[in-house]
Amino acid sequence: MNGGYVGEAYCPAFMGQRISEWEAKVMRRTDARKAKAAASASADVRAQIQEEIIASKKQRRRALREQEKARQFDRQREEIHPSQVLETLKNLAPPERESLRLSKATPDEARAPRGQILPIRYRSAEVDL
Repeated sequence: MNGGYVGEAYCPAFMGQRISEWEAKVMRRTDARKAKAAASASADVRAQIQEEIIASKKQRRRALREQEKARQFDRQREEIHPSQVLETLKNLAPPERESLRLSKATPDEARAPRGQILPIRYRSAEVDL
């Protein structure tokens, strides 16, 4: 108290060294600054790594797209393939589907409505009345 000697205290954070209180505060502040700088630097590195990953994904995706396009162009160029290859490709291709058009609708006599067929009234004829 008031600069007088009170006693000794050992701090386990400093591995039992004899250290004054103000030295401990300074060391803690310094360690905190260093930890903050290290966290900031590692955050920058992580952001850079993430950007590189995204860029490599885009490059990989672009390369795959170009390879697929080239493969499709090669399949379309019949003059570069021998006839047996063209025949094999034709056999491997999925069968062509028949026309998707429906057949013409015809009324089903069994389900036809029985009774009187009502006349169609047109709106224009009703409005004139």
